[in-house]
Formats: sequence, structure tokens, C-alpha cells
Amino acid sequence: MKQIKNPIIILGGFLITSDSYSPTKNAIENISDRKVYVVDVTRGDWFKSNSEEGWITILNKVRKMVDFALNETKAKKIDLIGHSSGGIMLRLYLSNEPFKDEIYNGKAITKNIITLGSPHQAVRATKLRRFVDEKYPGNFFKNINYVSIGGKVAINSRQTSLLTKLVAKNSYKSISGDKNESGDGLVPLSSSLLKNSQQIIVPNTVHGGIFGKNWYGSTEKVKEWWNKINWK
Repeated sequence: MKQIKNPIIILGGFLITSDSYSPTKNAIENISDRKVYVVDVTRGDWFKSNSEEGWITILNKVRKMVDFALNETKAKKIDLIGHSSGGIMLRLYLSNEPFKDEIYNGKAITKNIITLGSPHQAVRATKLRRFVDEKYPGNFFKNINYVSIGGKVAINSRQTSLLTKLVAKNSYKSISGDKNESGDGLVPLSSSLLKNSQQIIVPNTVHGGIFGKNWYGSTEKVKEWWNKINWK
């Protein structure tokens, strides 16, 4: 009898459309021989994500995609991958406590959660990001394997875009208080490496496609961090 492999659900980052993760999806499917599903979050959804209702809209889409993936593959468990803000939202998805009358309880069906450049710990965080990190800090749910991946790139290298050169230091200072910290051009390592998780640093890696070459979801970078994960 053929073993059923856990499907993987990807939740992207702020204002990044699902089609941007096609290379990521393809790379993971080729490496793992597992089904990968990308949650379809629109830019309109992201524009509303400064509110609890906006988070619920996105988390409901995660739940719907998880249900679809489990039904299609007949698996019992899933693995989650969240890029940037998506990684923080997925930490909340694991909870079995009500969030605005919605209960997701993702921890009941999740084995591994991998975050890519997610601003977990921050000196200045949005209200909802702070809520997640204060209520569910670090590897809060002990039955889940948490893996956090942070990129490290020289701001003025040839692989970074003009945007990175313009915003990186101010972004680092805003998030961690230190403009000279290492990071992926948007999120500093002190923020992207979740406390008490397996922490993986990928060199020469930018936050997203608009920040330069070789971001977390590009084919070669996926291969790099995927093989370093201690899977549960």
C-alpha cells in the first residue's frame, strides 16, 4: 500500500499574489514528491489585513485550502509554510482558542510549520503581530515542529535591487532598533529567527522578488533551506 505523504500549504506575504509562488510550489513538489497548495490571497485581502476581520478573511482561506488538500490527498496531517506576514498568521492558525469567534485549531492536523523571513519579534510591531508573539511566543505548541528561516544579504551587493538599497536600513531600525543588523533587505535576522525554533540562515537571500535576485522562494534557495530542515 502506497504511503500517503502530507500535503504542504503555502501562505504568502503582504501584497504578494499567489502566482508569485509558482516557482516555490514547483521546486518543493520536485524535491519532496508531495502535493503543494498555495492559498489564494488577493491584494485586496492584504490591504484589509490591518484589522482582525482582515486576518479572519485570510485565515478562513487557509482553513478552506487545508480542508481541500486533506480531502484530495486523503492525508491526515499537513505541513505549513508561511512567507513574511503569512508566517505569523499561520502561528495564529495553530491555536485552538477563539479569535473573533473563529477557532482554527491547526495544531491538531499540523506537523511542521516553516516560516520564511517572517517578522516574529519586533520592537515596533503591528497590533496583531504583537498579539500573536505575546500570546503564542516561540515554539508555543509543543506538538508542532517550528522552523524559522532568515535571509542574510549585503545591502549594497549586486544582487539587491534599488528598493533594498533604499529601505533596508530604515526597515531594520524600525523592526529591531538596529539599522546595522544583518537581514534579508526588509526583515532583520533577530526578527525572522523565531525563538526556540530550529533556526536556519540562508546567505545571499533577499526578502522577495522585488528586493533582488535569489529570494526565499526561488528554486535554488528552496533547495538550500529545504535540505537543512529537521523534519518531524
